[in-house]
Amino acid sequence: MLIVNDAHRLLAGAVSLNDPCPYCSQPLRAYPLIMSDDAAQTVYHATCALELATDILVDLSTFFSPPAAFQPFFVLQTPDAAAPQQAAVEER
Repeated sequence: MLIVNDAHRLLAGAVSLNDPCPYCSQPLRAYPLIMSDDAAQTVYHATCALELATDILVDLSTFFSPPAAFQPFFVLQTPDAAAPQQAAVEER
């Protein structure tokens, strides 16, 4: 719900403007504000609500469409595994 003035805030039953935003911890001193539709009816700054929504969309996007696997640049070997290969190179 978009809150743009004191009348909207009072109709929504929202918190006072001195309470902190749960996202950035700054006081809710300026309009516009956004009230979430969760059970707690949390109120955010509009920019904080946008950042939170963007974070959620990015997390969901990377969860459902993970990036492609990359080719390894090098392979780590233990000293025991490297010894036979060095011997084979020295024999040639």
